[in-house]
Amino acid sequence: MKKLTLTNYIDFDFALFGICSQEDDFKICWCLNKALGLDFERVADIELLHAKQKNQINFACFFYHDAETELDYYLISNRNGNYWLIPEQKQTDYLLRIVGENELYDEERILKSIKKLPQVMTAFVLKPESLKSIENIIT
Repeated sequence: MKKLTLTNYIDFDFALFGICSQEDDFKICWCLNKALGLDFERVADIELLHAKQKNQINFACFFYHDAETELDYYLISNRNGNYWLIPEQKQTDYLLRIVGENELYDEERILKSIKKLPQVMTAFVLKPESLKSIENIIT
């Protein structure tokens, strides 16, 4: 008899940027709104259960939907105290996730715009498929 194995399938149809900044989340939102023409709003935090300590850790999340392009933008805090949403990216303070057709946005232009911000130390493109804890940001 043939065995079938079910695996979790994650669709990586989104762009992911890492942002390093010591600024508060609301200030980074304001800067990204101005630089990229967005209008982020605070939404429910991403809640993560810490396996060892059995406590819940919340990570700030902001959302913007562009009605014209049908793109969804998420700005997610990667750090809360001594905890990280994506532990393999401890140098990253914020994650910018863009969901939608990749022909509708220019990844290079977005990266350059983010890097130009004086509040940002650096920004870079992340490959979601290479991150072990990517399921933590899939909302």
